[in-house]
Amino acid sequence: MSTPVSGYFKPGNSWLHRRNPFTKLLALLWLVLAAFLLPAPALAGLVVLVAFAAATAGLLRGVVVSLRVPAILFGSILVVNAFFYPGPHDSLVRLGPLSVTREGLVFGLTSAGRLVVAFSGSILFLQTTLADDLLEALVTRGVNHRLAFVVLSAVQLVPRLQNRAVSIREAQEARGLRSGGSILKRGRALLPLVGPILLGSLIDVRERTFALEARGFGARPHRTAYRLVADPPADRVLRRLILVAALAVVAAAILRPVG
Repeated sequence: MSTPVSGYFKPGNSWLHRRNPFTKLLALLWLVLAAFLLPAPALAGLVVLVAFAAATAGLLRGVVVSLRVPAILFGSILVVNAFFYPGPHDSLVRLGPLSVTREGLVFGLTSAGRLVVAFSGSILFLQTTLADDLLEALVTRGVNHRLAFVVLSAVQLVPRLQNRAVSIREAQEARGLRSGGSILKRGRALLPLVGPILLGSLIDVRERTFALEARGFGARPHRTAYRLVADPPADRVLRRLILVAALAVVAAAILRPVG
């Protein structure tokens, strides 16, 4: 029986795929914590860590390609801070009335670097974690089933909308809609897609609600599950190490001298 694919999950048998979803979620939280609390020089090590994990899982290319989506955001953070960083500054390059400042450039690179680490780590987590397993792992550990379902829905939201948009676009093109050409023509072609996507999403929410009610979602007590998520002893040890590492990051951030 083949493994169902949902969200951004890419089936595989790497060491990262075999980890328990809760272990990977804790590792992701530690990575985000470290990215925003540790000093800027540590970002290089975190980038190498994420790249190494992705490479050993066979997903380095997918993670790198995914960075194209927020590239505009990263670039805008760098440019805005390089030119408009407030306060006294050292000018590096002057372009008319504007100038690239050293403080702004450093702050922009640091801010963009933190987001790159958090985003790439999140993508790696999504590509190696089946959403259904994540839901079951959270509920097994006592997380409220409604909160766990919200997490599952958030993970699947964008891929579901993308799949629905592709299906609607192909159906519209089969009926004579032209989606190519200039930017203006492409913008006009989006209008016939917006309505069906919104209506389809509302219908999908309604159908999922009925399906959950029919399956006794949130029934208590004596809940049973059809999915069994593996939790080997190595994962339990790894979770303890991650918690220790998180405490170390917090302690380092507190004890770090200001300025």
